[in-house]
Amino acid sequence: MEASSNLRCLLVAVQGGQVILPNSLVVEVLPFATPLQIEGAPHWVVGAMLWRNLTTPLVSLGRLVFRVAPEADLNSRIIFVNALGSDSRLPHFGILGTSVPRPIDLQRQEIRLDPDVVTESSRPGVLSWARYQDQPVVVPDLDAIEAVLQPLVRRT
Repeated sequence: MEASSNLRCLLVAVQGGQVILPNSLVVEVLPFATPLQIEGAPHWVVGAMLWRNLTTPLVSLGRLVFRVAPEADLNSRIIFVNALGSDSRLPHFGILGTSVPRPIDLQRQEIRLDPDVVTESSRPGVLSWARYQDQPVVVPDLDAIEAVLQPLVRRT
C-alpha cells in the first residue's frame, strides 16, 4: 500500500504569523475567554482555563515564536490540542489564535522549508519554518512547549 502524500491540517492564524498543525491533534476550538493567571509562568503562557474538568494551560505562539508584545496579542479563539506526551496532568493545552483555524488538505509538494529563515530555526517553540502557498508558516515544537508546561500544571 502506498503512503498518502497528503495530510489534513489546520492553518492557525496567531498574532504575528501562521502555524500549521495536524488536524488529528486538534480537539476543540472555542471563543476566547479571559484565562486565570499562572504565577511564575513564562510570558508566553497566558494562563489557564478549566476545560473538561482539568486546569488547561493556554499558550500564545504569537508571543513565543513571533515575539509579539503582550499588549498587542489580541485573540479570538482557543484551539485545544492533544498533548504529545503521556503526562496525565497535561493531556491537552490551548493555543491562542486570532481567528477560526482554516482546514487544509496539505499536499507534500505544497509545503517546503523556508530558506530565508532556516537560520532562525533554533528559536524557542519552532520545529521548522516553512512556506505554504508562498506564505511563511511555522511548524511548532509541541514537545518543547509541553516540557515547559508540565511543571506548571504539577503546581496547580
